[in-house]
Amino acid sequence: MNEYPALEPSAPLAEQPLLILCVDDEENILKALTRLFRTESFKVLTATSGRKALEILQSTVGIGLIISDQRMPEMTGTEFLQQAALVAPDIPRMILTGYADMSAAIAAINQGGAQRFLVKPWNEQELILAVRDGWQRYQLVQENQRLKSELEEWNINLKQRVLQQTAQLRKKLEEFRQQVDLTKKNSDAIMLMFADLLDQRNQKLSRHSRNVAALTESMTRTLNLPQSRRDLLRNAALLHDIGLLCVSDRVISKSPETLNNDELAEYRAHAVKGQQALKVSDELDEIGRIIRHHHEEYEGNGFPDGLAGEQIPLGSRIVHLASFIDKAYSPEAGMDAKYQVTRKLTPVMGVLFDPALASAANLAIKEVLEDPRAVQKSVVEQELFLKELKLGMVLTRDIYSSRGVLVAERGEVTPTVMDSLKRYQMYIPLNRTTHIVKQC
Repeated sequence: MNEYPALEPSAPLAEQPLLILCVDDEENILKALTRLFRTESFKVLTATSGRKALEILQSTVGIGLIISDQRMPEMTGTEFLQQAALVAPDIPRMILTGYADMSAAIAAINQGGAQRFLVKPWNEQELILAVRDGWQRYQLVQENQRLKSELEEWNINLKQRVLQQTAQLRKKLEEFRQQVDLTKKNSDAIMLMFADLLDQRNQKLSRHSRNVAALTESMTRTLNLPQSRRDLLRNAALLHDIGLLCVSDRVISKSPETLNNDELAEYRAHAVKGQQALKVSDELDEIGRIIRHHHEEYEGNGFPDGLAGEQIPLGSRIVHLASFIDKAYSPEAGMDAKYQVTRKLTPVMGVLFDPALASAANLAIKEVLEDPRAVQKSVVEQELFLKELKLGMVLTRDIYSSRGVLVAERGEVTPTVMDSLKRYQMYIPLNRTTHIVKQC
């Protein structure tokens, strides 16, 4: 009786018939092998010649191992295994031979691709263990092929979804460009349209992009960049996360620290996808380049290209820093909320961010971020016309354009908010010229 427990097949192949093929011109040998394996989890198929064995191999699914005698008429074991390798190259092959046929065993290994040779008369326990090992190797190969096939299919489907969403973005932009010329005002309107697309996908994405745009505008003003560059970088900040439209909701809902390897790869691709989405006009090419590199780190450990120092475009360095500031800030943190942002920023300057931007960043934190103390003052709520708004007042409602695009969020009327209202005043409907404000 067999002293070893029967081999349990792995789960993915459990529904398939488990078969091994034994080939020998002596019927008594085949019967002995069949008896030996009767308690195993696989069935034994037999053939008295290499020709019959090849017919079985070509017409039967589920064969996971071949055991062949060497000395057979018409076709030797080595010749049979050579042809079997052409029919089913993944199936492990073993050769049975006598002590006097070592040269034949070597030929079977070198020419017929046999993984193992077994001597006659065989040791039953050694033969059973050898067969189990060969069968398990076959199962591992099949399982790896199945997983590889599933992964390839998943990648194809993901690529198709990303291409489809990117095509939709390009179509929307092209439709819009057919209606307006890319003048300064219309270019700004396009930026707002993209921000509105972000808002429709995820409100947090849109709010974050607008905050990053305000911080970027403050830093570029401090750095005394030309107005044209300030406008371009503000638009790049507004669109820096546009590539997240091509990322699944499951990934967007998680923080980057909790993503698995596949999810992290999908998330990191959004910078490149954002650049690709803007490859529709020369005017947007530079914005796309800034977006591509807005996750690069000053010491060179960022993505997608691992750029370092001044290899990273200045606009990308500024947007990356502005994004960090917005994510680090929480107005609910208390009266020292701005100080807490500065404290988080200090150790990563020169590591993640350009240290030359430190002064501009600290000024932007003071100028743009909401001061928790300001909302504690006693206030009087009034309705005012847009032209009556003054710095220091606090909007208690968001202001939208006629297209439903958010122009100014509720909160303190800063120079940035005032500029935005003046810039897009023509897009705000006449019946919305009064807005609730808190008179400080």
